[in-house]
Amino acid sequence: MDCRLWSAMPEPGVQALGWPAMAMDRTGPTADGEAVPLGALGLGAVEERTYRTLLRLPGSTTAEIAETLEVPRGRARRALAVLEHAGLVSRSPGAVARFLPAAPDVGLEALVRDREAELGRIRTLGALLMDDYREGLKAERTELCEIVTGSEAVLRRFDQLQRSATSEIQVLDTPPYSGPRGPRSNDVEFEILARGVTCKAIYDRAALERSPLAADAILRYVQAGEQARVTSRLPLKLATFDRKLAFVPQSLNQRDVSGAIVVHPCSLLDVLLYVFDELWSRATPLTAPSEPDAVTPGPDDRRLLALLASGMKDQAIANHLDWSYRTTRRRIAALLDELGAETRFQAGLAAARRGWL
Repeated sequence: MDCRLWSAMPEPGVQALGWPAMAMDRTGPTADGEAVPLGALGLGAVEERTYRTLLRLPGSTTAEIAETLEVPRGRARRALAVLEHAGLVSRSPGAVARFLPAAPDVGLEALVRDREAELGRIRTLGALLMDDYREGLKAERTELCEIVTGSEAVLRRFDQLQRSATSEIQVLDTPPYSGPRGPRSNDVEFEILARGVTCKAIYDRAALERSPLAADAILRYVQAGEQARVTSRLPLKLATFDRKLAFVPQSLNQRDVSGAIVVHPCSLLDVLLYVFDELWSRATPLTAPSEPDAVTPGPDDRRLLALLASGMKDQAIANHLDWSYRTTRRRIAALLDELGAETRFQAGLAAARRGWL
C-alpha cells in the first residue's frame, strides 16, 4: 500500500504514504539530524560514538575522547556523564579520571530490560485507559468527525491509526503527489503485515504510469502480503482502519495536507466503506490465489506482467523497463502466447492462476 495515502505530503523527515507514511527514524533523530542506532535506548550520537571509542580505547580520558571525536571537551564530559549514569561506563580512581566501558552484552542488555519494563508499564496503562474509552463509547457520541490540523499533527495521527490497526487497513492511493516519484515506501506496513493485519490497497493507474519507481515499490508490498488492485481512476485519497475509522483529506485540493478528517462510526463512515468495497470489486487484482505452475517466468517477465496488469500502455512500459518499443511489443506478444491469452486482461487472469503475479 504504499499504505501511503498522501504522497502529496511534503517531506519533513517523513515519507509520504500517498498519505503520511510516517517514516520518522524509530531509533530517534538527534539534534544534528543524525540517525542513532542506540537512540531507542536514550543515547544520542555523541554518546554512542563515545561508547564505541571506549570499547576500542579503554582507559581514555575526557581530553582524549574529545580529541578523538573532534568535539568540545565539555560535550565529551556530558556524553561520559550520560554513559556513566546509564551504567555503560565507569571511571577509574586517580588524579585524572580514566573511563572504562561496560561489556556490551551486559550494559546494553540492562538498558534493554529497563526499556522493556517501561513499555510494559505503558501497555498496562493502555489496558486501563481502555476501560475509560469503553465507558465513553456507552455515552452518546456527539462528535462524529475529528478535525486534525497542521501537517505534523496529521502525520502523527495517521501513524497512530496505522499502528493501532488490529485486523484490516484499506487504502485508496491516487495522485496528485508532492514530488515526481509518486507513491513512496512505507516501512511501517511491513511491521503491520508481519502482525497479521490485512492490508488492501487500490492504486490509481495514473500513479503507475507517471512514476517509474511506483510499480517496483508496490511489488515489494505485494510480495510481503499486501492485497493490491489497480483501477483507472480514484475519486479521493482514503484510509480505513479495522472498518471502524476512516481518514480523509480535509481539503478537496489533495495537495493541501495541512488538515485531515478522522471519521468515527456514523453514516458517513458507512458510505466511505461502501465506496471502497465497490471500487475494490471492480479493480484489477495485482495479487490472486496462485496455482503452482511447472514453468515460472523470469524477473523481467514478472515485472512486465505486473505492468500489464496495471494497465500501462506499451510506450510507458518500455520507458519503465528501459526497453525499446519494438522489444516491448515483442516480449508482450511472447507472454500472451505463452499464457494462451488474446487480451491483456485474459493474460492477467491466466498469470494469476499460475501464480505468476
